[in-house]
Amino acid sequence: MLNIAVVDDEERIRLGLGKLIRDAGEQYRVVGTFASGQELLDQWHELQPDLVITDIKMPQMNGLQLMANIKQMACRTKFAVLSGYNDFEYARTAMRQGALEYLLKPVNMKELLRMLENVDELVKGEQNERKLESDDLVSFLLGTDQRTMPEHLFEEVCERLDQQALFHGHYAVLLLRTFPEIAEERLLAWTSVWGTERRIIGCEGGRQAILASIAESGHADMAREWAAMLLQQLPAGTSAKLGISGVFSGSRWLPQAYREAASVLEQAWYSDERRNCGGEGIAAVHREERYRLVRSLDKQLLPALRAGEYAHLPAAMGTWLEETASLRPGWAELREACLTLESHVAEEMKQRGIGAGDADWNMEPGDSENWRSFAGRLKRAVEVAAGLLDQGKSEHRAVETIKAYIQQHYTEELELQHLADLVYLTPSYLSKLFKTETGETITDYCIAVRIEHAKRLLKEDHGLKTYMVGERVGYPDPAYFNKVFKKMTGKTPKEYRDFVR
Repeated sequence: MLNIAVVDDEERIRLGLGKLIRDAGEQYRVVGTFASGQELLDQWHELQPDLVITDIKMPQMNGLQLMANIKQMACRTKFAVLSGYNDFEYARTAMRQGALEYLLKPVNMKELLRMLENVDELVKGEQNERKLESDDLVSFLLGTDQRTMPEHLFEEVCERLDQQALFHGHYAVLLLRTFPEIAEERLLAWTSVWGTERRIIGCEGGRQAILASIAESGHADMAREWAAMLLQQLPAGTSAKLGISGVFSGSRWLPQAYREAASVLEQAWYSDERRNCGGEGIAAVHREERYRLVRSLDKQLLPALRAGEYAHLPAAMGTWLEETASLRPGWAELREACLTLESHVAEEMKQRGIGAGDADWNMEPGDSENWRSFAGRLKRAVEVAAGLLDQGKSEHRAVETIKAYIQQHYTEELELQHLADLVYLTPSYLSKLFKTETGETITDYCIAVRIEHAKRLLKEDHGLKTYMVGERVGYPDPAYFNKVFKKMTGKTPKEYRDFVR
């Protein structure tokens, strides 16, 4: 809404102009009509209008003098001047000194509407820019570790923020996470009943920080009362967790306030209640203890992983999750645990030549409605990975079985169907699996085994004719044996025997 003050020493003109402005639309509000510039200045701090429409020629203080006085107090206020035909030079001077518009008396409604629309658009644009800049500065401090920020930068940001009304007194931070997310406009509407200065800032992980000022007449539980009201106002079916900071004064405490609210929200996240404001009855947990619990993943899951006992992984994961739920570590610790676990599992799968399959390792805690949902997702990911690893282990055993069988029966006619029956697989799947595991086909492997045995016989048993060597390794046709041997070694059987003597 555009707040407007009208200044003119002629009562008929100022009252008439005030009525025209009210008739122009609800977005324009006349905060006062004044017979002199001094009257407006006397009430300036209570009113602080966005636009001042002033007559140029007035006794004691003319329009130009009024503009100069206001500029010393409020550089963002806009000006429009009223003038008659004979006062055009005054109007031109006023325009040079910063007036945006001038209106000729008597005021034309069409011209007035055009002027009001232009000023309203300009003021809203500037307000949005200031809000964006201010929101950026608040976002910059929220979640920031002051120790990692250059001191001069931190002080500069705080100095600029402390000029805002929100940080003149006391305030608290309410940190909200909802499923589904709530639009900022709706939160602003619901929190309007608090009757206090407030700001809503979007934060990482879909969280929304509500900064609310607490009047001196307020009390420490005010923020908790607001939180209870807000949770009740959320639409049916909305899941919400909310954390509240202590009461602070000054923007330099924003990082601390955010951390407090985030910690409480993360504790509320462990509750199965659909809507919960954390803080009650939660015992403090030392960070070292939580860290120890997170690192216990190495002790509980790694042995099973490295020993290839993949079927034991889900049970080990379940035990770890139960311990974790009892101590309620923060999201940072959970995040670290997931990354550690994912890294170990991925390395094992890589060594086994197994793809990730359907295992979902996108384990940002804040993406889950609560601990139960997060734990379920993590356990499912481990179950999927364990199944893939166990399947890979079984398939690896199948390939090793086939390789061992070929080593023992290489002199026989080896049919693919017979080999597949040995490991209870289809011929096509066995062929694909064998190639994936070894890098060569079953036929190529069989040929390689036969030729290796042929080379040993040619080297060690000189009494055997070359065709007899071929027969002993499964090649009764001498010509075919010569062809295969030369292809594999670059020499004929006779040339090879002469070479190794």
